[in-house]
Amino acid sequence: MMKTTNIITAIGLVLLLAVQTSCRENEFGTVDLTITDTTNTYVPVAATYTFNHPCAMYSQNDFDRVKASLDAGTAPDAVKKAYQALINSPYSQLTYTAQPQTQIIRGDATGIGEGKENYAYAMRDAAAAYQTALLWKLTGNAKYADLSVSILDAWAATCTEITSNDANQVLAAGAQGYTFANAAEIMQTYSGWSSSKITVFKNWIVKVFASKNKSFLDTHTGSNVCSLHYWSNWDLVNMCSYLSIGILTENNDMVNFVVNYFYNGVGNGCIKNLIQGTFDDPLGTGEKICQDQESGRDQGHAEMSAMVTANLAQMAYTLYTKNSSVSKLDFFSANDNALLKLGEYVALSNLKSGTDNTNSTGSWIIAATKMPFNTYYYCVNCTCKDKNHGVTHTQVADDTGRGGVRPGWEIYYNHYAKVKGLASGYAYVKQFADKLRPECGAGDSRYGVNSGAFDQLGWSTLMLYKE
Repeated sequence: MMKTTNIITAIGLVLLLAVQTSCRENEFGTVDLTITDTTNTYVPVAATYTFNHPCAMYSQNDFDRVKASLDAGTAPDAVKKAYQALINSPYSQLTYTAQPQTQIIRGDATGIGEGKENYAYAMRDAAAAYQTALLWKLTGNAKYADLSVSILDAWAATCTEITSNDANQVLAAGAQGYTFANAAEIMQTYSGWSSSKITVFKNWIVKVFASKNKSFLDTHTGSNVCSLHYWSNWDLVNMCSYLSIGILTENNDMVNFVVNYFYNGVGNGCIKNLIQGTFDDPLGTGEKICQDQESGRDQGHAEMSAMVTANLAQMAYTLYTKNSSVSKLDFFSANDNALLKLGEYVALSNLKSGTDNTNSTGSWIIAATKMPFNTYYYCVNCTCKDKNHGVTHTQVADDTGRGGVRPGWEIYYNHYAKVKGLASGYAYVKQFADKLRPECGAGDSRYGVNSGAFDQLGWSTLMLYKE
């Protein structure tokens, strides 16, 4: 008995010593001796994927279903209206002429190229390549295909870099990157796009876009800022770009990187940071809603965050349909459908009671002060070199951007109501989708002509809506 007691005492002393000396210095430097609980350690995904192109935003089955319904005249009226709107879009006209630039400049252009910001050329041309790619799939008209690939080829032959004197260049790398990549993902199934030109385009988009996406997600522009310095939308557009380029080029490592970043990344695009609180719906529906990382900043960016997240999750889910063994690809299901709850929170914050499809009439369905909110400390006591930019948010932003519209609500509604078949939990997502339907995309006057109209791919009513 004495021997057993001595052994237990000795073990206890060793453990106590370990705790007391969790950071001891020796001749080799500081050694962390802390005993770490590894029961909740994230296990990274290291999968090999099946790529049945197209398999980014939409699959061939999606295109076949929509085309068949349009050809037969059985498509829902909202789909027919969206289709006509796409045909009429200024970015889908067969007379459209691309304007590729040697440099894509977003941000401070002092001393660069012609000394002015010019990323709008890329955002418009990427949208045109994507919209004509959609129309080729839905009409079978090779003229749309030829226009789409001519835009892609022109940019690959001309553009050498994305640049500026500030960090804003990475927004172009993200938003335009995933638009170009999704157009190419569709068009690589076109027999009229030669394999040699497809290879040139893939090499170009990896070099010019994917490299910048990865650098940003790895370093967030370097040692001067903390990993949470950039708002969620910065991470999200770059995650969208890196994922879609990974799918386009069949790069397993790139896809795995985004999957792992979504669950365990250091920035605000990671679900652990994107969602800042879970609450009961204050209007008493019994739903749970989740605060978005940007909801205290302003509503335009909060809605962008939610809409780009929807695009990211849709791309991952399309790939998941042929890779169901990789359960983490189903971002929509993560953390008990947390993205639905995030969508509900942002929708509730921005909905008005009117029935117009611009969400511009009526009264707010809830006062901003009635929205549940966890205090958010943006860059307060962080490791950023600049100590003067921190801010504390104590409630949902009630700013001039509140109530603005962006396309993407159809993605949330379709997935949770139709794909997953949930009976509830999407009251506000549905209300927003119903109000904006058909959502359309860039070229629709509701979204304007600035970058906000091009941050999301749009046209989800056309591709996803089912009655």
